[in-house]
Amino acid sequence: MSSPFHSLRWRLQAWHGLILGVAVLALCATVHRLATFDRFSRIDRDLIGSERLLFRTLFRDMQAGENKDLPPSPAEMLAILRKHQLAIPEEITNHFSGNDAGFRYFIIRDQDGSILMQSNNVPAVRLATDAADQSFREGIRTDGTFREARRGSPDGFASVIGRDISPDENQLTRFTWSLAACGLATWLAGLLGGWWLAGRAIKPIASISATATRIAEGNLDERISTAGTASELDQLSHVLNDTFDRLNAAFERQRRFTADAAHELRTPVTILLNESQRILKRERSTDEYRQSIMTCQETAQRMRRLTETLLLLARQEAAADRRTHAPGDLARVAAETVAQLGPLAATHQVSSHTSLAPAPARIDADAVAILVSNLVGNAIHHHHATGGNVWVSTATVGDQAVLIVRDDGPGIASDDLRSIFERFHRADQARTGGSGHTGLGLAIAQAIAANHCGTIEVASELGHGTTFTVHLPLA
Repeated sequence: MSSPFHSLRWRLQAWHGLILGVAVLALCATVHRLATFDRFSRIDRDLIGSERLLFRTLFRDMQAGENKDLPPSPAEMLAILRKHQLAIPEEITNHFSGNDAGFRYFIIRDQDGSILMQSNNVPAVRLATDAADQSFREGIRTDGTFREARRGSPDGFASVIGRDISPDENQLTRFTWSLAACGLATWLAGLLGGWWLAGRAIKPIASISATATRIAEGNLDERISTAGTASELDQLSHVLNDTFDRLNAAFERQRRFTADAAHELRTPVTILLNESQRILKRERSTDEYRQSIMTCQETAQRMRRLTETLLLLARQEAAADRRTHAPGDLARVAAETVAQLGPLAATHQVSSHTSLAPAPARIDADAVAILVSNLVGNAIHHHHATGGNVWVSTATVGDQAVLIVRDDGPGIASDDLRSIFERFHRADQARTGGSGHTGLGLAIAQAIAANHCGTIEVASELGHGTTFTVHLPLA
């Protein structure tokens, strides 16, 4: 018993889960990255705003203290700071104060690293770290739970504007866990939905498998139900149904062949047995033995003809490979066949007339010759009037090559006309004439026409002759 994990449903689910997981992970990573970028962009804007506020306020107070019309230059500002003559404005003290979550601080250092000005809330760890940092790099960076904007001036002083970002990191952590939980929930919901969809998708496959199993068990008439949706599985159902139809037809042909052969061979076999038993009951004369052997020989020849005819019919009905068909002229095949049947027509005192216009078709010439021979031979054999006529003509009508075989014989009754192409069908004795024919000629002709994607039509009336019309596709 195969593992359920090897089933198509599990494989679909595995691939669905993998693809969905990758998609959800990529989406969550993108959202997290965008959220982090947005959060730090706002922090950086806040730092830049704090930096502008700091230096704008310092320049304003220095300008007022010096009683100048213009703000001091950076060099003048550095000199004032070095003298420590400027108190930190209240506006700056309010902005850079406290140690609550998210507080801001600043440090202004001289070129030798000495502190020129700082807020009262600078964390000790930042003072130590900033003092130990010998490679001062301008820009915005994150160090631990602090985000700092560093600037330097050509005159030698440097500023550090910092902010505690622990609240932002805590919010990002909570957002990360929430995003992970939402992504996991989405993935699980997608798995459940995928399992349900996979079940619905393969449900028709289970129905197809069950129906195919029942057909394999002998229910050859059963077929797969189709939804008519033109989906891939519906198309597969149609293909399988067509295959089952062909298989059923093949089995039916085999059954009919076996039944027909058994039925038709029963009489000659009975004759052989009876004749052999009769001749062996007592001593016979040479003439009696000779007569008995001739009877057995005729019966055996009849059996051979019947067997060959049945095999020919079976091959034509089963023929599905049309690679042997090649472009040919139906008129040429008809002319050769009528010429070959000339002695038979002379024996029956029947005149054959031809009107053969070119009729190109893609045909198996040997098989079509048998078709023409059976139709023309049928017309000759069953034409009992001396001086009768058989007309054979070919033409091209639209996209078809047409063969017409017509006689002025006794015709066929309407009751027989409906079953004229059935195996072993024989019309009344007046038409068969006791000829001993098997009744398979017209069935073979119809099978050959069908094998060429063509049709045979018959029209007849008692006393008014019979007309067979064969339609074959043009080459």
